[in-house]
Order: sequence, then C-alpha cells, then structure tokens
Amino acid sequence: MREQELLEYFLLEAEEHLASLHKGIAELDPGADCEALIEDIFRAAHTLKGSAAIVKLNVTSAIAHRMEDILEAIKDREIALSLSAVELVTSMTEAISSIVSGLSKGMSEPEDIVDGFVKQAEEFLARERVSAAEEPAAAVSAPALHRQAPSVQAAASERSDRRKAPDDGELYYGNFIRIDIQKIETMLNLIGEVTIKKNFLVQRSREAQDIIEEITFAGNRLLKEVGDFSERYAYSYSPQDSGKFADIFFTGFGELEFDRYDESNIFSRKLQEITNDIHEGLKQLSRLYETYTQDVRAMDHDIRMLRSDISETRMIPVGRLFQRFNKAVKEMARAHGKRAELKIQGGDTKIDRVVFERLFDPLMHIVRNAIAHGIEDAEARRELGKPEQGEIALSATQEGNVIVIQVRDDGRGIDVDRLRHEAIKRGMIRENDEVTKEELFGLIFHAGFSTRDDADMTSGRGIGMNAVRSQVSALSGVVEVDSEKDRFAVFKLHVPTTLAISNVVVFSSHNAEFAIPVTLMAEVTQLDIMDGLESGHGSINYRGRRILAKSIADFFGSSRIEDLLNKFVIICNISDKKVGIIVDTIVCQEETIIKPLNHFLDGLSIYSGMTISGDGKVRFVINPMTLFEADLRPRFDSAEKFGEDVSPKILIVDDSLSVRKYVANFVENQGYKALAASNGHEALNVLHGNKVDLVITDLEMPVMHGYELIRRVRSIEYLRDTPIIVLTSRGTKKHRQMALETGADDFLVKPFDEKALADVIARYVMRNV
Repeated sequence: MREQELLEYFLLEAEEHLASLHKGIAELDPGADCEALIEDIFRAAHTLKGSAAIVKLNVTSAIAHRMEDILEAIKDREIALSLSAVELVTSMTEAISSIVSGLSKGMSEPEDIVDGFVKQAEEFLARERVSAAEEPAAAVSAPALHRQAPSVQAAASERSDRRKAPDDGELYYGNFIRIDIQKIETMLNLIGEVTIKKNFLVQRSREAQDIIEEITFAGNRLLKEVGDFSERYAYSYSPQDSGKFADIFFTGFGELEFDRYDESNIFSRKLQEITNDIHEGLKQLSRLYETYTQDVRAMDHDIRMLRSDISETRMIPVGRLFQRFNKAVKEMARAHGKRAELKIQGGDTKIDRVVFERLFDPLMHIVRNAIAHGIEDAEARRELGKPEQGEIALSATQEGNVIVIQVRDDGRGIDVDRLRHEAIKRGMIRENDEVTKEELFGLIFHAGFSTRDDADMTSGRGIGMNAVRSQVSALSGVVEVDSEKDRFAVFKLHVPTTLAISNVVVFSSHNAEFAIPVTLMAEVTQLDIMDGLESGHGSINYRGRRILAKSIADFFGSSRIEDLLNKFVIICNISDKKVGIIVDTIVCQEETIIKPLNHFLDGLSIYSGMTISGDGKVRFVINPMTLFEADLRPRFDSAEKFGEDVSPKILIVDDSLSVRKYVANFVENQGYKALAASNGHEALNVLHGNKVDLVITDLEMPVMHGYELIRRVRSIEYLRDTPIIVLTSRGTKKHRQMALETGADDFLVKPFDEKALADVIARYVMRNV
C-alpha cells in the first residue's frame, strides 16, 4: 500500500479521535465525577498515539503519548483532575489538530514543538504528584476525580451560605441539575428490579384469582345443595318424633297450631346460615381481590411513568449520531475518488444513550459500503443521468417502542444477478433453487460473502455486514434490505428505543419457559395439521411458501411429527428471511429486564440472555439468529471445489483503522489473506464464519478487549488451538505476563520490527496449517 494512501486513512481516523477528544475535554469538570469520561478520553488518546506511530508520525505520537501519561495519572488517581490539567490536555489536543490539518494540506510535522510539550507534561506530573503526596491522609483517601481545584472550592464556599452545596457529581444551573449518568443507570436498574417484583405480584394475583374462582364455584355448589336440603328438611316434621318434643307448653296446642322442630330441622337451618356466611365472605374476598388488582394496575401505571421519566433523562437525539458521519462521508468519498453528501432526516427522534453508542459501528459499516460499493464516480453517474455528487441519507422514525433507522444511497444498488451467481459458486444455493430477491439480499450478511473482486481493508471482504447483523441482533433488533439496480440501496435497522426494559413474549416447551424479544418477532400463529414439517423437520408452510422452522422440543429429544401438530409458531425476522420457532404454548407478554449470561454459559449461543419470571424462575431468552445459523450456512464446505483462495488467513484485531490497514498490507505482502475486526466481539463473529490460521490482536479495544478475546477463543473447543499473537503498544512486563497467562502464544510491541513479525507469523502459520 502506498504511504500516501495509508496517511489518508490515518487522517480520516484522526479526525474521529480528535472529535472525541474535543467533545470529552469540553465536558470535563474538576468538581464532578468524570471517571467514565476520563476513560473515554484516555482511550482516544491511546489509539491516536498508536496509529500515529504506525504511520511514522513521531511528533503526533509523542504529544499523544504525553497526553496519555497525564490522563493515565488522573485515571489511576495518582493526581487530581484540576483546571490546569484540563488546560494542558486541551493545548495538546489543539496542537495535534493543527498538525493533522497541516498534514491534510501536504505539510510536514513541526518537530520543534515536541520538546516543549514533553517538558510541560513532565514538570506538571512531577508537581502534581508531589502535591498529592503532601495532602492530609483524609484528603488522600477521597476519590481523586472528586477533588475540586482551589478556584472551584472557593466558588463553592461563596455559595454555601446561600444554599446547600450539591453532592459530588451534581451541579445546579438555575432550574436544572447536572447528575452523574451512573446514578441514572442505578435508578433504571432499580426500576427494573421493581418491575420484576411487580411481575411477581401479577403472577401471584393470577394464582389467587384461580383459587378464588375455584372456591367460589365450590361455594355456589354448596349453597345450592344446602338450599335444596333446607327446602326438604328445614320445616319438615315426622310424627314418630313427637315424643322428642314433649313439653308442657305444647300440650295445649295442636300440630298445626304451633311449629315443632326436630334435629334435622335445626341442623338444616344452621347449615344454611353457615353457607350464607361463607358465601358472603367469598363476595367480600372477591371485592378485596378486585381492589388489589386495581392497586396493582395503578402501581404498574406509576412504574411505567416513573421509568419513562427516568429513561427520558438518558435519551439523546439521534441527529447527534448522524452528525458524526458528515465529515466521514466526505473524506471516505474523496479517498475513493468520488463525491458524496450526507442528508439527515428525523434527527430530533430520541434514542437511549446505550443504543446510541452501540449503533455507531454498524452504521459506519453501512455508510462505508455505500461509498465503496454504491456511489458511482462522477463519470458513471453522468452516464446514468444522475448528479455527479452522490447522496447518502440517514433518517430515523419512531414506531411504538422501536426506532427505525434508514441508510439510503442513490448509487448502483445491489446486483441481484451477481448475488445469485456468487451464492451458487459458494454452494449456498443450487442453480435450480427458487430464491426470492429478499432471500438473496439476506446472503450479504454471511461472514466472508462478497461479490467484489478488488477487496481492501475498508470494504469488500464480506466481514462488515455480518458484523452489522450481529451488532444489531445484540440490541434485539433486525436489519432489512431493499434495492433496485442503478437506483438505490436502503438498509433499515429496527432497534428498541431503550434497553432498560424489554418487551418479551413468554412461551413454554417441555414444561420449561423461554422468552423472545417482541422486536425480533413478526407474528404468532398456530401450526395447523396442513402446515406440518416436511421430512427432516426443516420447514413449514407459511402464507403459501416454505420457511425454515425448528421446534424447541428438538433440544429436549422430541422430534416426532405428531408431537408438533397444533403447536404455536413464533415467526421471526432474520435479516430478510422469516423463520419459525415451534413451541408448546404461549404463556404471556410482559416487560422485563434481560440480563447477560455468565461466562460459564458462553457455549449456549442460542440464548442471548435471561430473565427472571414472577415466581422467581430463570427464563432463557432465545436468539433466533444463532438458533438458525447452521441452517443458513453454505451447503458445501470444500473451498477447493470452487477454486477459492486457500491461502492461510490471518485475522487482525485492532480498534485503529490505520493499524489494521498497515498490518493487513504487511501480511498480504507476505502471501497471506488478511481479515479484519475492530474489537474482540467482532473478531469472534469473524472466527465463527471463517477458518482462521492466526490471530493478531491489540489489547485495549472497546466492546471487548484483547484479554477477553483470548479467553473466549481458548474456551471454545474448535477455536482453542488457533495461534494468537498480541501486538500492542503496552510493552510492560505486567501486560506481557497477563497476555501469556491468558493464552496468547506470543507478544510483540508497537511499533514493531517487520522482520520479527514476519518470522513469528511464519512460525505459527506453519504450525497451524
């Protein structure tokens, strides 16, 4: 790869990191708890340092390194977050911004500024560490990030006689209060726990209702029987019992002149009185139960309102996410020799902060593909009668509890014929198979599937869209695709507005209860005798066509067709395919918290989490994508049969685009095939879909770091023998030892010696081939 091209990718990546740095530094407050914010800023500085070192930008790398030192000292609570620290980090960020701006104009790095920043950073750290050591013991024990700079303390002292000073992490601004996001998370978690307890009360109320109905039914029967008995015996009198009523008062009266009662009469009347009392008690119990259920419904309404109000505090306009793509679109288009603009619609639509943060990567994949694959160059667009400048539109709309985010480009669209040809070539379908356009679109989400011949490290390797589906599925969302050749391609991401509480359908199979998020479902129907599974139990008839189907009973050893008739079928969306999950009964629909599975359950890939039922039982949450993953794979496994490239595959895992491209270029020059992932989670998806001969991974990455990736790989049976090389800028003995103990085979430090890396790669690839 040409140095200029590599520099352009660095500049594109640097703009993103600098934007994160500027935004994060602007939000720093010496008087607040900024621990999470410091961590984000530190990560951006660290990645920027490593990327700059890879492309031999020593000045930029050195300044970022010193910034990293300061942030690490604050992060580790060696020194306090002060106004002077913020000012120094700000000046370093501005200097790097100036250098990046100059590089984009063809200028060189100004080497004369490095010594000044190095000296400032060293003197600042020495001074602050001495100051921290001299603080009283009581002050040292307090969290460093919560200490206030002198000017902040003075301002707080001046306000103390006017009003009570707020707690750490809270600042007053007129009618507003600034509060640590972690406190909101804690409140939402508590609301979730209250929701589970509310579900428990609802479950108990259902049980109580069943008991009351049974008792009421029995009481009504008893009342009727006693009534019939009383009619026969309450006023009857047998002459042969006259001796029992010998009384001086009766001697002067005849039988018709004075009523006489025997023991049957008395018992009958007492029985009727007792039954009436029981019946009245049941009516009072029913009224009490009705009041109780009304109170539970009122509590449910209040919990919903409270949850909605608290959730609203962490909702962010999705337009802020869209704006981050403005410059990226222009830069990526320029790198591909094209022109493109970004249009935004529905930016005011609000989305949960967690969903907001986790949508950036999948959207970036789609936008990158739109520019690389979709938007044509100016000449091609003129020939098609299109404007020379392409258009990528990001829009958002809310549909109930779901946000629909649409990415649309006016480029060449998806070539269905090429998709079909490639699918036949790979053995995913046969030439005589009848496959719909939607099903062909779904193929682009398979790992390694691509119709492009000239793949590079940003697109065309078939990795990106598979990662998109995995990331959206992790949000309990789905992806839809539509396209028309030479006109447009559109991707729709359906994701929940919030992950705090999930709406699920609960179903049972073999006396066990499971759940599935409503956002993944299309509908629930009943399996009719005419819809029964075909041979192999692989598909059912749905709306006039066959779709893939599986019975949960298969996991319990039952697969007889007669056991599956008249069951319920949950129709789910997987990309543009519909699949059916056959279950015994539908229990209910409820709101609950989906909790992640513990590490020792990693092997249960068909489950995406678990919930707690009202009676305290654990319900696993089904993940339809992994449940049907094996059924959607190619039918033939032999790569040689189709003349595919069988060069050893090396997976490069690094959150820095520049590092990924540089290392990928290096290994491909050595004759290997390069795959790429930006974090550990994405790497696992690539590993599940490809036979990888070697993994080269960084340690510090978002979503899933390198240590966790190594641990996961070593815990999966068919992956555990894959060689793993750690390539990181963290060269300390502590980092090396932990990596090797976790399961890494070798450890190299950035910037690396190319000959050493080539030797290490050759050694492990030969061992694994």
